[in-house]
Amino acid sequence: MQQLKLPSHNNGTHRQKSTDSFTIPQQKERLENLLYQKVQQGEDISPCIEALYYLASKQTTEDQLQVMWAEVVRERSAFNSVQRVIITAFAILGMIAFLNGAFRSVKPSAAVVNPPAVQPH
Repeated sequence: MQQLKLPSHNNGTHRQKSTDSFTIPQQKERLENLLYQKVQQGEDISPCIEALYYLASKQTTEDQLQVMWAEVVRERSAFNSVQRVIITAFAILGMIAFLNGAFRSVKPSAAVVNPPAVQPH
């Protein structure tokens, strides 16, 4: 397969960007322009069409990866939320158990249990 060279629109003031730095839609647009030029000049367009098919499949793959990544982020967020709820619940249960034990071990003083009798006047 021969190497495709995209036409340069460089006016001499900017460095020429490599094809990899363009987004897929930009690459597709440039290839479509090149394809149109080749058709007008009567040249072989099969390499351009193969490159367009490749870019279309690459875009589909990137879209699928973005969807998968979004699902992973949502699942991780849900897991973190459930984990926080569980940790909080165990902390509350631990505090209840501690306070229950602390209050059971304290014996009330005799003055509180049997208050002095009130003398009638």
